[in-house]
Amino acid sequence: MSPRRPAQREALTRDRILAAAVELADENGLDAISMRRIGDAIGYEAMSLYRHVRDKDDLLDGMVETIVARFPARDDTLDWRESLRTLVRGAHDELLAHPWVAALATSRPAVGPARLRFVDGVLAALLAGGCSPQLAHDAMHAVEVHVFAFTLQELRLNAGASAHGYQLDAVRGDSALYPHLAAMLATATHDHVAEFEFVLELLIVGIDRAIATSAAG
Repeated sequence: MSPRRPAQREALTRDRILAAAVELADENGLDAISMRRIGDAIGYEAMSLYRHVRDKDDLLDGMVETIVARFPARDDTLDWRESLRTLVRGAHDELLAHPWVAALATSRPAVGPARLRFVDGVLAALLAGGCSPQLAHDAMHAVEVHVFAFTLQELRLNAGASAHGYQLDAVRGDSALYPHLAAMLATATHDHVAEFEFVLELLIVGIDRAIATSAAG
């Protein structure tokens, strides 16, 4: 009886490395990311990974691209407003599902094909709505700020947070010093979902008005 051959390892690829890195970051945060730990997760020596990722920077950029590639593509059958809502909500949902991505994406100088595809989809929706190239440029930046900056704040508040997301004991203790803030805190509630949608609708109304103004001018 011939000896049984050991099971062959699954081939090492860039996609496998990035998938393992994403899983590790999802479970333990970015501080857990190292070539050794990724190699251990997929059964390879750390040095083997360098045949597929140049260095730590390349790894981090690839991790961002892996998640941003899951952002929705533009649906050109939709009205531009609904198309924009779908793009923005889908991006926000992915960033919330992977809490390390938003900060990393906004701190990296590299912009990969997946991020460019998302930006191109946003621009396509804006141009379809009647934006000039300049207005589309300006509106696109406002949209990206909403997607990434709002998500960063939401994640930070979720990580720490009091009922209103901030440490506001001083306000409650001295309402005379901050009367309007104290009055708001007495009755208002903090709802990330509602606030995200509120700002998204403000953006769409503002862009719509800018389109009408430029057409009238």
